[in-house]
Amino acid sequence: MSDIKTQRLVLRDFTISDAPLLCELIAVPEIIKMLEQPPWPYTLTDAKLWLQGLPSREQRGQAYCFAIELPGTGLIGGISLQKKNSDDFNLGFWLGKDFWGKGYASEAAKGIMRWGQEQLQLTKVTAGYFEDNPASGKLLSSLGFVATGKSCSINNPLRDKPIACLDMIWTVQ
Repeated sequence: MSDIKTQRLVLRDFTISDAPLLCELIAVPEIIKMLEQPPWPYTLTDAKLWLQGLPSREQRGQAYCFAIELPGTGLIGGISLQKKNSDDFNLGFWLGKDFWGKGYASEAAKGIMRWGQEQLQLTKVTAGYFEDNPASGKLLSSLGFVATGKSCSINNPLRDKPIACLDMIWTVQ
């Protein structure tokens, strides 16, 4: 994949050398509890295994995962378009805690959505957010995603019980 450049960020391919910093950034309870897939505890081995699996998922057209890089700082998070349980791509993102509240997630999401329209000719993208993470819902709304009225229940290793994930959808206007 070619890099996606935004005003302040570069969205680039992850590399195996990202594993230590990826692990350091994501292996934080406040981040893991807002994600559907990562195990807990999240280890360097988990990061390496995930990174090693990315090329084949991309080759099959199942997932396009980008490292979010802040020039001069380095890796600050990740963002992806991936097929989960359907042929539709699902937008997912996370940022290291020190980078919350600075508009980086919104900027990265706008960049990958533009890329998805141009490179994959996407006309529909799904997304979801946990009911106790309204900031993600607000970000998705700002991109033009609308609530579907549907939700699902997700098990997360850091939560005592399943959490509702609220579904949203974006379509070309």
